[in-house]
Amino acid sequence: RPPRPPAPSSAMEAATASRAPTALPMWVHVLHFCVSVVLLVVASALSYLRAGRRTPNSVGFYHPHTSDGGGGERVLWCAVREVMRANPSAKCVVYSGDGVAASVLATRARERFGVILPRAFDVVALRRRALADPGLYPCFTMAFQALGSAILVAEAMHAFRPAVFFDTVGHAFGYPVARVAGCRVAAYVHYPTVSSDMIKRVKARRVVYNNAESTAKSSARTWAKTLYYRALARVYGACGRCAAVVMCNSSWTEAHVRALWGGTASASATATATPRVVYPPVDVSALEKLPIEGRGVSRRRAGFE
Repeated sequence: RPPRPPAPSSAMEAATASRAPTALPMWVHVLHFCVSVVLLVVASALSYLRAGRRTPNSVGFYHPHTSDGGGGERVLWCAVREVMRANPSAKCVVYSGDGVAASVLATRARERFGVILPRAFDVVALRRRALADPGLYPCFTMAFQALGSAILVAEAMHAFRPAVFFDTVGHAFGYPVARVAGCRVAAYVHYPTVSSDMIKRVKARRVVYNNAESTAKSSARTWAKTLYYRALARVYGACGRCAAVVMCNSSWTEAHVRALWGGTASASATATATPRVVYPPVDVSALEKLPIEGRGVSRRRAGFE
């Protein structure tokens, strides 16, 4: 019978135990899983946003509600007209959720606002427009609306990637999405989504349209809502700084946007633009037809002269 091998000594057992792999703590596995999920989501988002070819010398006008007939729509069609005049070879598209043809929208622009477009444009349909409507969210309306607008901009970028993304409604939370898609962002802001005035009213516990009486009477709710507004304002400012060109409809809006978004005088594609006041276009054709005879007599009768 072969001799039995000698029993391992305690020193050999200790050396073998020291060379054995040790189990990783649970938090390392959790962290690895979370990072993997984040990387997968980012890669999927980039693939979705850049699925189509980026169209050079093109401008995409983002205006989901193109049939409201208000001043914001006038700004849209005047912007489209001026871009067509300034760059006759540029391809212009309008992101709309109304489900109507471009010819119908051009007719509305001419009949409602007197804006005659020099040439035809294309329409990119937005099927998820309801995600950006505030009526869909009974609570945390602005936060969910911000998320919905970012998803809507992602849908727009997936359908058509322009060289310039021109927002005329103020969905600033979608600007980072357009930047990631490779677009330069231009914005016309009618009213800031979050302003310091809103935060002050909530902090002062005033009962207004954005601050219910139950919240105003509660110190805890007031503190929580103030914190919520401040966090939203920081995110809003970070998203707004993705715009390379920023225009505001008034000095009041410009002051609030400048306070939240910042801005420099640099004209580079990556620098935050300084907000500029560009007053909304006004149709004065009807006023031009008024007779000027007898105006001096009317002013004297009214006591102005």
